[in-house]
Amino acid sequence: MIVCRSVAAALLMALTPFGFAQEKSSADDTIFVYLDEVGGPYFDEWYLHGDIARPEGLRLQRSGKSGELSVPVTVDCHAATVDVSGPGLVFESMDISAGEAQEYIIAPLAEAVVQKVCP
Repeated sequence: MIVCRSVAAALLMALTPFGFAQEKSSADDTIFVYLDEVGGPYFDEWYLHGDIARPEGLRLQRSGKSGELSVPVTVDCHAATVDVSGPGLVFESMDISAGEAQEYIIAPLAEAVVQKVCP
């Protein structure tokens, strides 16, 4: 009986920091934001990198069927908008302008980012 309680306590302690880490943000966080179906069984996964407490320092990254994309973004919680704030990278080596990158920010993705960042 004591062994079972010890195992249960150890499991609870192991899982608690994981759950807490999912909600708390730090400057090095990577947060899953959106899963975009791009045809058939293929998907693109979108992540935010950075400290969501200060949304001006965020990077939005896509990986999946459509390839790698990384762009700096700002989030305006009042206006509920996501704007690309500088040039990005496609496939980790090809530069694209902020205007070109903004075209990748579809409405459902922007909504998901706003929901993650804004209280």
